[in-house]
Amino acid sequence: MIDSRPLRLAVAIGPLIALAVGCRGSPVAPEPGPIIVAATYSETGRHQKSATELAMGYRLAVEMLNEKGGIRGREVRLVLRDDASDPVAAARHYFDFVTSDTVDAILGPYGSPITEAVMAVTEAAGWPMIAPLASAPELWRGRERRWSLQLLNPSSSQHQGALALAAAHGARTVALVYENTLFPAGMARGVRDVATTHGLEILLDRSYEIGKADPVELVSAARDTNADVFAGAAYYPEAVALAKAVAESGYVPMLVSLNLGPDAAQFAHDAGGSARCVVGNTPWLPGIRTAGFIADSETFIQRYRSAYDALPDDTGAAGFGAVELISEAMEATLTAVGEIDRATMRDHLFAMSSRSVLGPFAVAPLGDEQAGAQLALSGLQVQWQDDGVGGLVQRIVHPAEAAEAEPCFLR
Repeated sequence: MIDSRPLRLAVAIGPLIALAVGCRGSPVAPEPGPIIVAATYSETGRHQKSATELAMGYRLAVEMLNEKGGIRGREVRLVLRDDASDPVAAARHYFDFVTSDTVDAILGPYGSPITEAVMAVTEAAGWPMIAPLASAPELWRGRERRWSLQLLNPSSSQHQGALALAAAHGARTVALVYENTLFPAGMARGVRDVATTHGLEILLDRSYEIGKADPVELVSAARDTNADVFAGAAYYPEAVALAKAVAESGYVPMLVSLNLGPDAAQFAHDAGGSARCVVGNTPWLPGIRTAGFIADSETFIQRYRSAYDALPDDTGAAGFGAVELISEAMEATLTAVGEIDRATMRDHLFAMSSRSVLGPFAVAPLGDEQAGAQLALSGLQVQWQDDGVGGLVQRIVHPAEAAEAEPCFLR
């Protein structure tokens, strides 16, 4: 079962938040000084690696925004706290943010489970929040959100392209393994749906609890089925471990599809030769031309490499893009009403069709049963392929109109 304790705690303090915020009044007129934007990220804990890249995107966007004069001449300051990869800790930090007299706007944390706990706080308080890295559709489907907006494409769609490619190549069976938490479990449901669409039989449907992944055992069970496709729904460290386990086990599926991992520039380094022909989903790659409120993708990449001596991936682009969108909404609100009015910001975000460095942005409107769910952004399938000189290179293989190469298959 998925652990619901963090969400129950956040829901329990919701009425207290509403009371505290209500006593302060809304909207809150900004002080004639810097605009304070607050968020948490997992500086420590199991999500530290990916969440740090989110924070890097946040920091660079604020730096570049201020170089352009801030928002209507006001400097923007970023306040980041460590949620230690813990939904309960994150909810407590966001309680502090929304009951503060100094915070003007917020951004979301890393990951669907942490975002779910935070949403209970921010929805109760009436604070608009862009969730940059929460792709679980369950966070929006049937929830009629009023303040929370999704930046990524839903996780349920993220294996779709890989399974379509495999089916076209003759695949008939799938082995599915996934972590039993909100984001991977939502992705697993998407795999089941897509498998049905393409007439694929799921021979193994195995979950594991958080922190208890045994990649060798999971892959051994998949090998015993000899399924054509090995589909894994996990976070980055487990994805690398699963790719290695497949290569070392003697299991040779037609295709290995992992939701997270293949999108990252360092995946081939971390997984070594095991990364060959592994496919995964990403909403963004450095080769995709995009532009937003602060910068175009070429400028973003150049500045990111200069600041961090690394090439950005979609996690950093999501952090940068979230700052672009919230800044666009704050500028529009200051222009319209002269202050950072949260309800006006919310209305603008839910209604706007815009773009960021990550790509197009538009969500289901207020009043819709999945209000706030991302509608405009779609995913790409990327694969690590031989580069012709003994190494591996990341190439887009789906959809056809964006493909840089034909997919490679292991058998």
